[in-house]
Amino acid sequence: MNLSPNAASSKQHEALKSQLENGRDRLLELNSNGGEAALALAAEIAAQDNDTELVNFALNLFDIVGINQEDRSDNLIVLTPSDHMLVPDFPSLPEDGCTITFNRDQALSREDTQFITWEHPLIRNGLDLILSGDTGSCVLSLLKNKALPVGMLLVEMIYVVEAQAPKHLQLTRFLPPTPIRMLLDRNGINLAGKVEFESFNRQLNAVNRHTSSKLVNAVQQDVHDILVQAEEKVVPEAQALIAAALAEADEKLGAELSRLEALKAVNPNIREDEIEALESNRQQVLESLSQANWRLDALSLIVVTHQ
Repeated sequence: MNLSPNAASSKQHEALKSQLENGRDRLLELNSNGGEAALALAAEIAAQDNDTELVNFALNLFDIVGINQEDRSDNLIVLTPSDHMLVPDFPSLPEDGCTITFNRDQALSREDTQFITWEHPLIRNGLDLILSGDTGSCVLSLLKNKALPVGMLLVEMIYVVEAQAPKHLQLTRFLPPTPIRMLLDRNGINLAGKVEFESFNRQLNAVNRHTSSKLVNAVQQDVHDILVQAEEKVVPEAQALIAAALAEADEKLGAELSRLEALKAVNPNIREDEIEALESNRQQVLESLSQANWRLDALSLIVVTHQ
């Protein structure tokens, strides 16, 4: 029996609707988690808002860059350019300054106030300025500690493990530039695991340029020998980071590929070229991560003294 045009259209509409609903249900089944991820994300954002580490870091960063800071109230700080900044014009800082806060409620109640987070341009530009420049990349300090022999030499090195690839691959999801800290003595013993960075750094004292020049000349050969040992010791740590990133990328991108293939089985709107593009992206990410490398980013010479 032949159906009327209206009846045929209605039947085809119901068939297509059923296919779309099946595909949608399958997608929800694979991805829905009852809102747990959203709740976890909200809790993480709240924890970051209450994190004093960002406040301490930002204020220290502004000091290093040379930005003037003036407290306006308990939650407001006015930032203005100074004559001794590392660069004449600091990106994201207006010539007449700006008002910032680390309090979300304060920022929401004042249109003229910028809310500072780890992603704010002032923080990101400040980090880029420090990391791309020579400031702090090499330093010599004195460690006043009578428990250690006078003249003892320690070399603290910061290596950075990173991968180079086009931005669209988003490799930082799996391997952001990651530091490896090493603290070696003349015997090549790595003390980094036993000596915490922050507490150790607070014990160090600056050295004037004249004394620094003499000390560097005196320990030059020892430093060279320590660097040779460090190049060997950093290899397994760097390779472990790269291996972990590869495993994570393979697992997550493989799961995305499996999800799309499962969805295609019930939803004809998923094209084969979408699956091929995802597989190609996965292969490029894994190849780029496998070619990740590491470099020496900062060096600190520490000489023990009792005075």
